[in-house]
Amino acid sequence: MNLEWCGTAALLLCEGNTCIAFDPFGGIPPEALHPETCDDSCAEKFRLASDVFVTHGHFDHILQIPSIYASTNTVIHATQTPLYTLMHREFPKSQLELIMPDRNYTAGCFEIATFRGRHCQFDFPLVLRTALRYLHPGNLGRGLKLLRLNREYPENREILFYEVTCGNRRLQIMGSMGLDPDVPYSTEADLLILPYQGKSHPEKYAASLVERLLPKAVLLDHYDNSFPPMTAQVDTSGIEKLLNEKYNIPCRAMRRGITYNIEEIDL
Repeated sequence: MNLEWCGTAALLLCEGNTCIAFDPFGGIPPEALHPETCDDSCAEKFRLASDVFVTHGHFDHILQIPSIYASTNTVIHATQTPLYTLMHREFPKSQLELIMPDRNYTAGCFEIATFRGRHCQFDFPLVLRTALRYLHPGNLGRGLKLLRLNREYPENREILFYEVTCGNRRLQIMGSMGLDPDVPYSTEADLLILPYQGKSHPEKYAASLVERLLPKAVLLDHYDNSFPPMTAQVDTSGIEKLLNEKYNIPCRAMRRGITYNIEEIDL
């Protein structure tokens, strides 16, 4: 089972001839005139997927789905709010499938279980620092466009946590750094994909989530600066050190362009 990170929370998971994608989004570079259009190299990779699974409806998770998949047969699996958003943007209904928490789905050799998740709650210092970046010359206009996109792509508290099984390997995928306190998630997955974005001092908060799930290894995504000025690169060295030293759980930030073999992953 091969895993590739394509920036933000976008993942491509492949086994044999089957590929599935999660939250396909290629970022919005500063010079981009059309944020809804995915970079050609990213789009080409994403189109390998027969099925797409959406964690929630924010624009950095579904904005570029129409430009990537409108001319394909790929099925987009999502909850009600992101499906409504995509239909409102005239994405073909025949390619949309409603999914819900506490259900099991199959895509080729992959078994996908869904659970309720929770979006990370931004703290005030982080919100303030983000707002101050908007005041820099040249950032305000772009920042306002991103805020508009954020309003147009709500998540409506519909966050999914995915658990993917293929063969004897079990992988857990989060779309935002939060867990529902009432959901009995399983523990000791072979690998947890943890989005590392949304807190001023994320180490201890992220560690509390890992302590609850107790995976055998952790790979970090969503730490990158994919659409400035709303985002900024997050230093991952603190959580990598903390999980290794306190919990003896290997942890590393994923890198673009690298394929991770889940069967042989060596952190």
